[in-house]
Amino acid sequence: MLKKITGGLLSAAILASFSSFALATEDKKAETRIAVSGDPIEALKQASKKIVEDGTLQFSPSYITVPEHRKITPKDWTDPKVCGQCHSRQYKGWKGSMHSNAFTDPVFQAMWAIGEKATNGRFKNHCSGCHTPIGTINGTVKFDPKMGLHGGFTADPIAEKGVSCDVCHSITGTNFTRTATMEHGNGSFIIDPGKIKRGSLKKSTSPFHETAYSPLHTSSQFCGNCHNIFHPVNNFPIERTYDEWKYSIYAQKGIQCMDCHMVSVETAKRVADELKRPHDLVNADTGGLAAVGGPYRKVVHDHQFVGGNAVVTSALNGKKSDNYQAAIKRLQSVASLKLIVEPGKYGLHNLKVKVTNERAGHNLPTSLTEVRQVWVEVIVTDDQNRELFRSGTMDKDTNELPKDTVIFNAHAVDKNGKHTAYPWEITRFLDVNTIPPKGYKYGKYAFNVPPDAKKVKVIARLHYRSFSQGLADLLLGKDKIRIPAVKMSQVDGEYEVRDGKVQVKHKPAEKH
Repeated sequence: MLKKITGGLLSAAILASFSSFALATEDKKAETRIAVSGDPIEALKQASKKIVEDGTLQFSPSYITVPEHRKITPKDWTDPKVCGQCHSRQYKGWKGSMHSNAFTDPVFQAMWAIGEKATNGRFKNHCSGCHTPIGTINGTVKFDPKMGLHGGFTADPIAEKGVSCDVCHSITGTNFTRTATMEHGNGSFIIDPGKIKRGSLKKSTSPFHETAYSPLHTSSQFCGNCHNIFHPVNNFPIERTYDEWKYSIYAQKGIQCMDCHMVSVETAKRVADELKRPHDLVNADTGGLAAVGGPYRKVVHDHQFVGGNAVVTSALNGKKSDNYQAAIKRLQSVASLKLIVEPGKYGLHNLKVKVTNERAGHNLPTSLTEVRQVWVEVIVTDDQNRELFRSGTMDKDTNELPKDTVIFNAHAVDKNGKHTAYPWEITRFLDVNTIPPKGYKYGKYAFNVPPDAKKVKVIARLHYRSFSQGLADLLLGKDKIRIPAVKMSQVDGEYEVRDGKVQVKHKPAEKH
């Protein structure tokens, strides 16, 4: 029975197959560089041993740093339920979110287990560093080969709560300048659990804990520490969500990750449309109390961290849950479609479907783009209900897409140039077909019109799902779960036909 799936699906992408690599050290002098020829697993083994012996990385290959390397135990962390007694709004949003299920979700667990065995256990901390920072620091993450189809991981109870309140509010800084790529990612944060809880609010007080204002908590750099992932052996950039935002119009306007992902979907839509931060919006629904007994604030951040993972939230919480409903709303508000029909050669008509990323502050899709699926479905019929053209309709039996489907994602390959969905095998992308913020791309098609047709109707739909049915079968077992598609947008166009030619409308049909 499927119990948990997470938005972070596979998000801990991992090790593998290069004969040399560089891992940045915690030492200020330089980075540790180790070149090893031969077996890539042995190379990683020697490198990990060297780093541990040098004391340069505490939780190699994750970049998590605890000041003074002090010993941390499960007793040093606060259970989210305790936080929820005063911060009920935030706790309600977090519980059932992708962050709360970052560790226990079985899709992530299955991928992690396969990678654990494929790399002889040399990448455990690379995944756990962002999916259970507490378990990584406590040293309680253990692999059990008897769990599930491929094995699974356990940790102490508070560590199994994933990315919980105390994780984020104990972070004191970032150490990205010491990573191998000199970029944010792979758990590049400094964390110091204790009585002081850090956050984005100024002049905050609490009877339960000490408080401290943290500029880092107001910045996307905070999120970038885990929402950029590069391969820990060959340094290839696998997930670039933070970088996609960093070079976008949103970043230029000062809009941060939390301005869209820690507010309601309606507010996030306004942020994208007006290119203003929530506190600059007029009549926004962002106000309230950050804690029981606290002052009214114009902006109080929700903690659902809403993204596109409707599959996960449905499986975990049901389709009536706030998390699922928010994910659906987010997906259905992100993109727009426009139809452009033009006369072509040899009696054919050219059809272009323009897909615009209207409201995502990163690429569409983002994260593990080699497994994400955003695609266009097109159906063309005439007035006699004859189907003239079809593309992108999922097979009812296999629940997979036709090979000619126009799909927006990335094509990853291993060192031999063979397609792979395993992050630890990735050495490069052969093709990247994602849509940047406020950017667009086209699906291009051609169709013929029968001589006796009087009208032509074109339907275009944009769909999304986090991963394919084939990958779900591989990770969870054949037909354990059927992966649905979420219809993000649809546009219909109807055209008159004269003498076998479509009469092109002056204004293209479009749908936001």
